[in-house]
Amino acid sequence: MADASPSHFIMNCTGQIESAYFPGLDNLYCKFNLHFGQDWTVIQGLEEGITQITNKADGVNEPVVWNFPLDVTFKSSNAFGWPQLVLSVYGVDTFGRDVVLGYGTCYFPLAAGRYTQYVRMFVPMSSSVMQKVTAFFTGAKPEYVDPTFIAGGQGRELTRVKSHGVVKVQMSIVTKDMVTFGFSSVQSSFTSPTMVTFGPPE
Repeated sequence: MADASPSHFIMNCTGQIESAYFPGLDNLYCKFNLHFGQDWTVIQGLEEGITQITNKADGVNEPVVWNFPLDVTFKSSNAFGWPQLVLSVYGVDTFGRDVVLGYGTCYFPLAAGRYTQYVRMFVPMSSSVMQKVTAFFTGAKPEYVDPTFIAGGQGRELTRVKSHGVVKVQMSIVTKDMVTFGFSSVQSSFTSPTMVTFGPPE
C-alpha cells in the first residue's frame, strides 16, 4: 500500500540571538516572541523567552553579546502567516528602571540553509512634549502592550517611532515535505541585505 500523503509540512529553526549594538548603552537584555498565522502550530520549542543581562566587552563601541539559543519547530499546511521572530530589547536607565530600548522583527527564512539577519530596531516616541517630560520623571516611556503588534500592519500608521540599534540573529533552517505542498526546498546560504558592521557610526 502506498504511503499516505503528508497532511502538513515542517520547518525547523536552530540558531541564536547573537548580539546587539546600541551606541552608548550597556547592561541590555532581549525578549523574543513568535508571531505566526492561525494555520501554523509550534510542535517543539518555546514561543517566547528572555536572554540574560549582558555587559559590553572592553571598549565603548563593542556589541552586547548574548549568544542566546533558538530552537523551534513549526508545522503547517499553508504558507500564509509565515512565522516571524519579534525582538524587544530592554535596558536600565539612570534611575535603575527597566525601559524598552527597541523593537524589531524579521521573518524566518523561506528556504533551508544558514542565514545571518541584522534586525533594525526602533522605539516608540511620545506623542507630545508633556508626555515626553512625564515619561522622563516617571520612567513610563512609550511601549507596546503587546510586542507582537509590530509584526502586523494594522494600526502601525498611528505610532511615531525612531530608529535605535540593531540586533544580529543567526538561523539554520531545515524543512520537510515542502515540495509536496508546491514550495521549493532549495538549499541556500544568505546574509540579509541590511548589513551592519558593529562599531562606531560613520
